Amino acid sequence: MKTMMRTHIPLRNIALVALTLGLAMSGCKKDDDPPAPAPPAGGGGGGSQTPGTTPNFVGADGLLAATRVITSQDGPFGPIEFTMGVASGAFSNDDWSTFVSVGAVTCNSETLTAQSNNSYVFMPGAANPSGIDLTASNNVTWTVAGGNGFPDFDRTITGPFPGAGPITSSATIVRSQGYTLTSSSVLNADSVVFTLGSLVKTLPGNAASCSFSVAELETLAAGASLVQIAPYNSTTEDIGGKTIYFVKQASRSRSVTLQ
Repeated sequence: MKTMMRTHIPLRNIALVALTLGLAMSGCKKDDDPPAPAPPAGGGGGGSQTPGTTPNFVGADGLLAATRVITSQDGPFGPIEFTMGVASGAFSNDDWSTFVSVGAVTCNSETLTAQSNNSYVFMPGAANPSGIDLTASNNVTWTVAGGNGFPDFDRTITGPFPGAGPITSSATIVRSQGYTLTSSSVLNADSVVFTLGSLVKTLPGNAASCSFSVAELETLAAGASLVQIAPYNSTTEDIGGKTIYFVKQASRSRSVTLQ
């Protein structure tokens, strides 16, 4: 398998990690459809990506992502962490103008739900609040039944998941002062996606913080919002003439108040 380092996840283009996490963390309905895809843009690696531009995977026909969603809550002896496993994916024959069905898709034996626009999402339910088991091993096994020009395949993706330490920046954001979103650490990442409300920036994999200017913050309304730090890495393989990207990602989020 060929490894593609420092590539970028198309957050607007497909129903992958950012969308899945947005549904999980904001409490949206499970059956909400992802937004219509935009055509992927060309681009280079994370080191040369201009912060604030939409990341992308160049030449992708299919993308499959597995994410460790890490949350924490206060306990009697300090913070207690909880990891939830989610997954998502999409496939296209027309440069992401539309998605196509590829039959059943599973991640570590858990079946993803096909959406009405032919993207795929797995969200934990009441019977399985921790979701897909992505912590017993770093291995992620994908099974795709195939269809619409995509062959059936089984692939196990090895290598470490990226890691994101707790968010250490303030939960109160004064828009007139700017803001730096910070994690205590970032590990094993090609790139890191930093999100503050509708603002999204992608930085190289060694970045543990990201600054948002006063001008950027002034585009956001005052009130409650969400920040997120999501490092990821990826590999790619040609399968039956189709370029398939496999993504591993970690995510930490916290609620914030903009003043």
